[in-house]
Amino acid sequence: MLGERIVGTVMGGYDGHRGWLYSLAVDESLRRHGIGTRLVAHVEHALTGLGCPKLNLQVLSTKAEVRAFYEALGYRADAVISLGKRLDALADPVPAG
Repeated sequence: MLGERIVGTVMGGYDGHRGWLYSLAVDESLRRHGIGTRLVAHVEHALTGLGCPKLNLQVLSTKAEVRAFYEALGYRADAVISLGKRLDALADPVPAG
């Protein structure tokens, strides 16, 4: 926060096997002032306290600047392939319950 103004947000989690950094956002006018770095460090510290051995995140391949930000913090590409499936295209979704 900057005074009463929210200038950034971060969301991470730990499933007992590995941690995930789900999202990070910083007010565009305040980027490159260390806010994102401090938010990531907060998640790293919190998850380390829970015994988390590794923190993962995903970056779109077209976002070179975002990847460079995380690489500057020590993150490296893993030898994995991320798979996904669009569920909004299903004609008849299975009803809940």
